[in-house]
Amino acid sequence: MVNVDTIISSLVAQAPLVVIAIILLYYKLDRKIDRLDRKIDDIRIELGNQINELKHEIKSLTSGFYNYQNTLIDFLAAKGFVTPPEAVLLRGALRASLPYAMSKYYTEEVRKRLQTLLDKELDQYTWEDVAELENIAKLMYKEYIATGREDLLDYYPKLMMYAAIIRGLLRRREMEKRQGQGVA
Repeated sequence: MVNVDTIISSLVAQAPLVVIAIILLYYKLDRKIDRLDRKIDDIRIELGNQINELKHEIKSLTSGFYNYQNTLIDFLAAKGFVTPPEAVLLRGALRASLPYAMSKYYTEEVRKRLQTLLDKELDQYTWEDVAELENIAKLMYKEYIATGREDLLDYYPKLMMYAAIIRGLLRRREMEKRQGQGVA
């Protein structure tokens, strides 16, 4: 027959060894878990850096594309390939789809100013108006970044295109004025 007292005595006698084994196991696992946490943190940092680098590259590519597009449109308008009737058509589309305002960048005041600029006749625009149209477009883009409003993202390139057309028409008007005065 099995003596329960003997079994309990054996277990009690081995308890310090069991505690030491548990402590060693805990210590080893804790170190491995700590190394694993550090590796995960390193991966997160590296991935975060790669994501930030990718964001920067995409932003550079986007900026380059819009700058190229606007310069090309400006040039084409100055050369007479984009005509005033086409500008009027785009202006009408911009007026009809004017986004509502609601935040710190694209405010109601900015919206009203844009509406006033879009109500101008083509021959009334100034260089300051072009700069203001571009500034309003940039405010819309900031608003899109802050809020995710896709209507502003859709409107932004059209407004920038319109500003580029107006800039080109202003250049053309100045060139024609100089040619009319006999200045080459």
